[in-house]
Amino acid sequence: MNQLILPVVILILLSSVARTIHFQLFDKYFKLSFADAPVWSFLYFSAWAALAALLFPSEIAALFSRVSILGYIALVFFLVVVSPVLYRMVRAQDGRPEWLAALFPDEGMLTLSERYILAKDADVVFQQFVAGAMILVLAQGGVSYPAVVGIFVALFAAAHLYIFHTDGLAWGLYYTTYAALAGFAFPFLILFVPAGIVYAIVIHMLFYVLSGIFFAALPRPGKAVAREFGAA
Repeated sequence: MNQLILPVVILILLSSVARTIHFQLFDKYFKLSFADAPVWSFLYFSAWAALAALLFPSEIAALFSRVSILGYIALVFFLVVVSPVLYRMVRAQDGRPEWLAALFPDEGMLTLSERYILAKDADVVFQQFVAGAMILVLAQGGVSYPAVVGIFVALFAAAHLYIFHTDGLAWGLYYTTYAALAGFAFPFLILFVPAGIVYAIVIHMLFYVLSGIFFAALPRPGKAVAREFGAA
């Protein structure tokens, strides 16, 4: 068990440092969101994903060892075509949820911008590199599957707790709840489903796509409710 502590700590630090620097540098200092600086955001998280691959080459290789050429094509097609097209279609049909975006201007999914969702690709891939490597490290180190799930649920939920500070209670609960639920799904996909990393990335991205669609369709509340939320 002791030999597992160092790699797990490194992976936690990798994710924490990447997220902290992005928040402090992009969000707070330069006031740049994913939608404002999609290229820089994409390159930033791509660099962190590359670092994760350098530090854990065998785990990352194992994650993709059973992915076929068709699987890679399908994944890329989903990330760079399907996701932005869905955002564009919903934006054209329902428009952006302007009343909600006015309340939460830093929440990128509310823009329904292709720039946001394309920039988010690299962030999600980086997160899945870290998550997948951690799951494999724990499983290969002899940790039982139920324990892997429990550890991963706790860590993945904890990794989103910072949102309570950055975006408030509502978004903190929203992201943390779904992160905990994803904590049950990702270990199963990585450990038991061939090419499960592809499904994990797609499901992770679908969260942002479907959330954007859901909030676009969410009607503006009545005046009494809106006044309580400062949206009157």
